[in-house]
Amino acid sequence: MNRAQLITASLDDNFSLSRVPAQWLMKSEGMNPARRQQWCAGRALLAEALSVFSGCDNLPAMQISAQGKPYFADASLPHFSLSHSKHHLQLLLCPAGEGGGDVEQIRPRRRYLDVARAAFSDIECQWLVEQADPQTAFWQLWCLREAWLKQQGGSVWQMGRIRLEPGHQRFTAESSADCRLWFAADGNVMRALALPAGVSEVEEYKVDAASGGFLRQVSLPWTRFSPS
Repeated sequence: MNRAQLITASLDDNFSLSRVPAQWLMKSEGMNPARRQQWCAGRALLAEALSVFSGCDNLPAMQISAQGKPYFADASLPHFSLSHSKHHLQLLLCPAGEGGGDVEQIRPRRRYLDVARAAFSDIECQWLVEQADPQTAFWQLWCLREAWLKQQGGSVWQMGRIRLEPGHQRFTAESSADCRLWFAADGNVMRALALPAGVSEVEEYKVDAASGGFLRQVSLPWTRFSPS
């Protein structure tokens, strides 16, 4: 059974930088304080996860793909995807192949319908306005797109590369044959994953704020989208 691991955290958690090499930390020195906090927390979380799940003493060397996506130089290590929204941080580890993850705090967004009309298809916009909570529906569609783009190595400006059919849990996209989309609402947070078709289970963990270790969580009620 192919599994992926999803680790969720808060930027306020107790992150140790002891597994992050000094040359990595130097890259964050010119960032503004908020961005540096996000960057360092993400690398610390990634380093700790590689220690727990792959036995790495320190954060391994990385390379950048032609699409601008970071990956580990050691091909035996899992693919990964980091995402944050407000104080929410999540990490996806996917040994089976390229994965993408997105987290979004469900929050009011001014002119969200204008954004939807610009980024989503007519079918998606019609479905959105028919929902009891259109803003939550907006974040669902947005989060699913972001997860797929992160799997592919694309940017938010390329949202037209994927079209969702939320009424039927299906999607049409470039390079979608080996991909399934998963999403779940987690309190006031929307989470989405883009995973290889062979992945059938996501093990979920949460950072223990006191120790910095990982606590296994009950699985979220994921809904899956398949390619049309």
